[in-house]
Amino acid sequence: MPGISVGVGLSQDADALSAARAAVREAMAEAGLERAAWALCFFTGSHLPHADAIRRAVLDLTGCEAMCGCSAMGVLGRGIEVERSPAVTVLVGAAPGVETHSAILPSSGEGMAHFRELARGKAGTVVLLPDAFQVDHAQLRERMVADLEHIPVLGAGATDDGTVGISLQLGMEGVRSGSVAALGLYGPLRLEVGITQSCCAVGDPHFITQAKQHVLVEIDGRPALHAFIDQGRALGLDTMQEAAQQLLFGFPIDPEHPQFVGEACLVRPLAGFDQATHGLVVPYPIAPRTTMGFMHRNPETAERDLLRMVDGVADRLGGPPDFGLYFDCAARGRGLYGRPGVDIAAIHRRLGPFPLAGMFGGFELATALGWPQVYTYTGVLALFRLLA
Repeated sequence: MPGISVGVGLSQDADALSAARAAVREAMAEAGLERAAWALCFFTGSHLPHADAIRRAVLDLTGCEAMCGCSAMGVLGRGIEVERSPAVTVLVGAAPGVETHSAILPSSGEGMAHFRELARGKAGTVVLLPDAFQVDHAQLRERMVADLEHIPVLGAGATDDGTVGISLQLGMEGVRSGSVAALGLYGPLRLEVGITQSCCAVGDPHFITQAKQHVLVEIDGRPALHAFIDQGRALGLDTMQEAAQQLLFGFPIDPEHPQFVGEACLVRPLAGFDQATHGLVVPYPIAPRTTMGFMHRNPETAERDLLRMVDGVADRLGGPPDFGLYFDCAARGRGLYGRPGVDIAAIHRRLGPFPLAGMFGGFELATALGWPQVYTYTGVLALFRLLA
């Protein structure tokens, strides 16, 4: 029986159509396919005006029947990361016994349940690419929890290069905005997922003594603003601007057994100040009498955690991956490390050469601790192996 065939192509041609064609041809050649079963496509913001030309090139040259893609701040593949400059990356594949389905869903996520129905009786994974500018985090998570229970979810928020505030989603149906592009893979594929954080916990965990919706009012019985300023000063962050950029808030997914590493923690930034309570506005539904931690964003701890994550997911997979997807936060990459290509280099250094594609998005999606989660400031690595 033939095995799995997967290939990745990447082009930095400034002409969108030429870049798409070159990326597809490179991917099809690596896979050894004349016709692909599925395709994923990511392109940077400078190619937004030509999204439909990219889509048509992917469909025409792959002949696939399931396809999704989106715009992004950056893309990765073929061992490199490209941020805020023209690039298109394409992953194509086909495998015996693996079925695929794609669709562009409305911003509400309505229709997501159909992907669950297709997975009945077999393993499944759903890749979701929501519009980061127009899809609400909380509503998206509620929809994923309700409609994709027990089905691993992966993905990232589609964005642009940070200049226009528009993202586009691609699918068999066409090009959309304010939507969710989705691709389901069903069949004998083993999946292992690793999540790395851009920051690490500092100080002891704290107890939220007073909160109101998205406002932290008191931490450990003290005004939240005072606690935030004191923690910033302890790290040598002397101005509120520095603290707002580097000091984040960590909320453990399991409050009974709080952890502040990897998939166990959701990190959110400071979004503003609430004049009525003199509290801190955080884009997260804060519950009083729960635990939180301050998280320090810095390149050294991020790189150490990246290596921890890659080693862990590689060990769990127990063999070489047939292909992989990497969804990285737009706040990582060169902006975090001060140099490009850190994440993809670490992945290939540990796992060797294999087809790997991905994007830099506005947020990251992954199923962790039994439920779909919306992460920020993370990198989500998904490795696939075809089961014998």
